[in-house]
Amino acid sequence: MKRVALAGVGLLQASTVLADYVWPSKYDYLEDVMMLHSGYIHNGFSDAVSPCSFGTNVAGRQNAAEWIRTGYHDMATHDAAAGTGGLDASILFELDRDENVGSAFNNTFGFLKNYYNIRASSSDLLALAVITATYRCNGPKIPFRAGRIDATEAGPLGVPKPDEDVETHTNRFATAGFNTSDMIAMVACGHTVGGVHGVDFPEITGNSSETQVSFFEGGDSFGSSANFDNVVVTQYLNGSTDNPLVSGSNDTTNSDKRVFGADGNTTMHSLADPATFQSTCADILERMINAVPSTVTLSEVIEPIDIKPYITTLALNSNGTIDFAGRIRVRVSDGTNRNYNDLAVHLTYAERDGTNASTTITTTHPTLVGGTSSGLFRESFSWYEFTTVLSPSTGISKIHVHTTTPSTGATQVFDNAGNGFPIDDSLLYQKSQTCLGTVVDGNTNLTVSAFVRSDRIGEAVALNLVHEVPRQGVIMPALEVRPQPFDKTDTEKSGYVLFQTSELLSSGSRSSTFDVVLGEGDSQTIVENQAVSSISTCSS
Repeated sequence: MKRVALAGVGLLQASTVLADYVWPSKYDYLEDVMMLHSGYIHNGFSDAVSPCSFGTNVAGRQNAAEWIRTGYHDMATHDAAAGTGGLDASILFELDRDENVGSAFNNTFGFLKNYYNIRASSSDLLALAVITATYRCNGPKIPFRAGRIDATEAGPLGVPKPDEDVETHTNRFATAGFNTSDMIAMVACGHTVGGVHGVDFPEITGNSSETQVSFFEGGDSFGSSANFDNVVVTQYLNGSTDNPLVSGSNDTTNSDKRVFGADGNTTMHSLADPATFQSTCADILERMINAVPSTVTLSEVIEPIDIKPYITTLALNSNGTIDFAGRIRVRVSDGTNRNYNDLAVHLTYAERDGTNASTTITTTHPTLVGGTSSGLFRESFSWYEFTTVLSPSTGISKIHVHTTTPSTGATQVFDNAGNGFPIDDSLLYQKSQTCLGTVVDGNTNLTVSAFVRSDRIGEAVALNLVHEVPRQGVIMPALEVRPQPFDKTDTEKSGYVLFQTSELLSSGSRSSTFDVVLGEGDSQTIVENQAVSSISTCSS
């Protein structure tokens, strides 16, 4: 298998997705986006939907509702029989259509762009956005599977519109693989938050104001529309609804009324039970985000990882020894029987030849924000940081993580499914010797340095820099990996040889990432997902 030399926080090389997690996994970055929302190490993915009513301080806007709407509109043109379309981010190319009216779609992708990279497709991020918005609005827990592949062009027309008859809606849902009851549930679950914006649909609301919203669950403010509940169902059934798509003055656009009653209200009466509403929404929204082209195979459900290393430094220092540093993330959520206030962590490791080293690597628990992070589904994690120096003559090949409960003396060893957590010291990325040149005409040179162990200097060394290529009218850039070979230098140190390369980088790619790759096939070693934004400017 491919071997990891070093990975930035949250990104490691691919391994086969199995029921039992093995580090590293190609979905580690997405697991971080999902699980590190706040705290000591965090990415803030749920900030835009916390609280549920939040709309980035824009009157009438509700990000959570926009995220769910975007997911549905992207999926809606799926053809289950043909195996085409679905949640594939094709909506990015479809925003000039009257079936995709409004700013919700670009608002959604404008936020997701902050997390978009070569290991997180727009469509995977959109699926995670639907899950996050639902849960942050007190809705059900929806499992997340990854592996979606973004479309590169528009899909067919076919998102149902408010002025279409119920037969058209039913047929459109059937093509996407959903029966009449599914259709009713998906619309009800999607319309428990948000409403109709007057600026987009003045013919429905009777008011074209930028800030006017007619909420699906009524009222002049968010109220129940900021809670994932079944009020949209109960109001419909008892006749008290102000849903503009049920009781609007123009019956032609009362699409929710026609959809909700499509089976004689049988499904709506079922959804009147709050528990049934939550479980049904969990099921139908999961099926919605998992409707993908037949060429796509989704991963197993991504679960929170119990023990997860982050190797931040594996590099030669000025003394000729190897600096080795990083963090260990330990899950301390309810049910783990771990208390971060009563937990200690240390590492043991094997040398390059597999011999167990006699040295123990200690860790420290940071105090900032309690040294903990929180994520989706109320998951909690505690951090333990380490830094040490290794001999270049003996090196390192793997680590084991040991946890101890000081109050009881109980210990546990985590060995990554019996293999240890692999570390490959044949490729050492030298961040201190990597830099960005002066910007000229919007471009700059990225110079990258890496030491290669002497026994592997005959193998190819390449820089895989991800270029962000703008696309007219599309908020998400295309991502292109352009391999660039390294050149061997005359610098030798401690059994390693220095390699360097430079590549032109456009200003639009300053938020991009790169990998350093040594060798090919099963012997390939990769330093992964290094952020261009973290690189210093070259000294003059």
